[in-house]
Amino acid sequence: MITASDVDFAHLHDYSFPNVNCPAAHIHTLPVELLQQVFLLIVDDVPDCPGVFSYGDTTISANVDSPPIVFTHVCRFWRFVAHSTTAVWSRIQVSLPGRVEPLTPFLPSFLQSWLARSGNQPLTLRIVSGDLPVCATRRCTRQSNHESSQADSQLLGVLLAESKRWGSVALVSADEWNRDFDTPQLRSLQCCWSELSSFNAPNLTHLHITYRWSLTMRFRHIPTCDNVRHLWIQNASARVIRSTLLMFPRLESIKVDVIISDIGHPHDLTTHPCLESITFPIPSDPFQQREVLKIFSELCLPTLRKLTFVADPEESAVSCIMEALETAFCDVQVVDFQTTIPLSEVDIDVIEPLFSVAREVTVHGEMLHHPVRQ
Repeated sequence: MITASDVDFAHLHDYSFPNVNCPAAHIHTLPVELLQQVFLLIVDDVPDCPGVFSYGDTTISANVDSPPIVFTHVCRFWRFVAHSTTAVWSRIQVSLPGRVEPLTPFLPSFLQSWLARSGNQPLTLRIVSGDLPVCATRRCTRQSNHESSQADSQLLGVLLAESKRWGSVALVSADEWNRDFDTPQLRSLQCCWSELSSFNAPNLTHLHITYRWSLTMRFRHIPTCDNVRHLWIQNASARVIRSTLLMFPRLESIKVDVIISDIGHPHDLTTHPCLESITFPIPSDPFQQREVLKIFSELCLPTLRKLTFVADPEESAVSCIMEALETAFCDVQVVDFQTTIPLSEVDIDVIEPLFSVAREVTVHGEMLHHPVRQ
């Protein structure tokens, strides 16, 4: 970050300040450090990171109408501050066009210039593939299954040249990448299961798996899994959770969006020494609730302290939790409900049995008090 002393005030006339006696000009009198913070807040507030390119049905162009490029259009001083604030250029989204034809040299150069502005900052990237309009014109065609996309290769080449700086990456893809990623600084990754093995990421701690698990998939440990502490997966059965814990030996928390049923043989008890927190929904279907019971009957979790259930604190869910925890090999301290029911409307009589298997019961982190019986 630059400071006010970094600005050559002897040449401030070059920055085209308007008349400061005009109330509308006060924005131009902001201290440099404050203006930088404004820029950073705006960039951080852009959903899915600022996009480098704009796409039409048959065109690709530089995205000059959104942050941070738009900051450089106000005046020379703002342009100087924006160009000097490396962090505002470190969050980017690149949508790969998937077209056979190569891009004009300007577009890869534009991406290179954007990345150069970020200096040595760790990069937060969102790379989208297979999500753009299909073009049916002769001069702008989508790649077939047998033709590689020269346009994608050009942009990926620019991004891969900076892979040592990748800090947080989301791969949003409908296609296989078929590439290896050497990312020594990577801390956070969003991808599908099949893409995980493409990463050399020894410092990865946060992993979000977005593609649905297939029950035919096979588990394979890779070194990238060794330091993952927090895992979020879209769907899982008891077998998937058990096998996942074997893949990630240092896992501290796991979140599952959907519990699925998996007809399989019982497994021997598996111990995981690090897991502290589990989050998943309680299915309404009694058959699927049996999958929840299998999770706890097949795992020994000596450090598990918190269970978060995405469910309403009603009798069916409470009964399922009680049955699971009464035979579980763990010492749960907190049971938390993520629910749309306000705390004031929770039926204390319904959740009272949970106090026999957990020290605290909370709703969105707000503690419920054990009823005192006379």
